[in-house]
Amino acid sequence: MKRKPMSDVPQVILIGLLCASLACATARPTPPSAPATGPTPVSDTSSAPSAPATDPAPAKTDPAATSPTPASDSSAKPAATPAASKDDDDSAPDPAPTKGGKKKPATQAQRVRQSDMARRAEAGLESMIIGTVIGAQFGGIGALAGAALFGMYGIITGDVPFESGRRQQPASSHPRGNDEDMESEVDQELKKQEDLEAEIEAELKHQEELLAAINKQEEINKALQKESKDCAGSTPADATAAPRRPCQREIPDSIFETKTVKDGKRELLVKTLDADRDGKPEIKITIDPKTGQVLTREEDTDYDGTLDAVNTYLPDGRLKDRAEDTNQDGKPDRWIIYNGAESAERVEVDRNFDGKRDGFLQYQNGVLAYEEYDNNNDGKIDRRIEYVNGKRHVEIEDTNLNGVMDSRTFFDDKGVLVRVERDKNEDGKPDVFEYFEGTDPGKVVLVKREEDTNGDGVVDVTSYYEKGKLVRKEVSDPNLVN
Repeated sequence: MKRKPMSDVPQVILIGLLCASLACATARPTPPSAPATGPTPVSDTSSAPSAPATDPAPAKTDPAATSPTPASDSSAKPAATPAASKDDDDSAPDPAPTKGGKKKPATQAQRVRQSDMARRAEAGLESMIIGTVIGAQFGGIGALAGAALFGMYGIITGDVPFESGRRQQPASSHPRGNDEDMESEVDQELKKQEDLEAEIEAELKHQEELLAAINKQEEINKALQKESKDCAGSTPADATAAPRRPCQREIPDSIFETKTVKDGKRELLVKTLDADRDGKPEIKITIDPKTGQVLTREEDTDYDGTLDAVNTYLPDGRLKDRAEDTNQDGKPDRWIIYNGAESAERVEVDRNFDGKRDGFLQYQNGVLAYEEYDNNNDGKIDRRIEYVNGKRHVEIEDTNLNGVMDSRTFFDDKGVLVRVERDKNEDGKPDVFEYFEGTDPGKVVLVKREEDTNGDGVVDVTSYYEKGKLVRKEVSDPNLVN
């Protein structure tokens, strides 16, 4: 019997060799316990020992695990970075110098080329297996042709047929080989996080500033309420009593705005308080920063946006005087002199607001002593009212404004008019005397009138009145009566 030639032997041998190659291609070295400081060497899968394969089908492996660097498009440039990150490359120490003193040329480009060659070799082996399985359907020659054609395809393209670009597009949304893109996206995310943190910090700071403003406003309101309560009744009810020192409670410095200003050659510290937040301060305090002395304190007493009162202080901090603008024309028209006392010593006023002081009130021990007025603005006093124990006692007047005091009006201890003396000939001696009666200062009546008609100091004519009407007249010398 004629033996059948062994035509299947070459196929069996070829399939065995391909399976061994597949085992070598799919085998992966154990990853090192610590990250490498240099370029990752690529194993030559073609020289690795083979093991018999139990499954002729090609193994499905994770491209991220089977290749140090995933492949880009076949038309794209090779990946720019091997397995190690860019930071690792930058921070890695330089290769050790050779005996000649030169460093080994372990560059990133070389690592990329090595990684690409390993990827193409692996793709070629897997493609040869697929080509062999397909070509074996047509015999040994078909298996050899399929292995050759598919292997060439895998080596050239770096891809495995029928895998739909698995090697070009790994499962991860970020190609591991493109570290620059990954780092760019990481930097963008970090920047977004930093921007978000900055916004949060800005909002927290705004909230803190808002809370501080609210607390400051509450502190201002409490201080002003306390000052208003403590100063209630500081204005005396008696019109003849001396004005008291303005009530000025200590207000916390924290609610003032402070700045330094120039006044000629010296610097001054200015503190302002805008309680109603209208941009116009209600209190302005000027301080000498060298001595800490308060020089002036300006106030808006009616909260109309204009500072209408100015206090000046002595070196020891006591109040010296106060200027007030009572008609809001921007010019002071009332001056109160304290000279460190709790009550005013003197008050000067501009009654007709012409810029000249024409009224003067003098106090003693907090009680009005006298008033003086210049009614015609000639710089001379033409009316003077003197007080005893706070009650009007005598009023002296220049009735014709010629500079000579020619009238004196007297009052009792209750301030009721009792007598008037007139100097008609202006010789300095009274020559007419009028007497009044009544208990109500507004309802007194003339009861008697005496006259020295010849100026000898003796009364010549006496007239009597009832209910303000003349009822009788007595004349000592008839020749004096016209």
